[in-house]
Amino acid sequence: MYLDPGFGGMLVQIIVVIAAVGGGVIFSLRKKISNLFSKNKSGPTSDIKHTITDDDTVDMLDDDTN
Repeated sequence: MYLDPGFGGMLVQIIVVIAAVGGGVIFSLRKKISNLFSKNKSGPTSDIKHTITDDDTVDMLDDDTN
């Protein structure tokens, strides 16, 4: 099998692009990845109570129990 002498440079460029894209994806998803490996499995908490209706609108409920 014959490999063109310029193929090595092209192969290095392909490897660099794959590493750069992979690093960008990992960087953009770093919070989700860290949450995947964290010990706290309860998920995010919020003090705001809300409901989602059938037409996908969020209805915020005020808690005026003061």
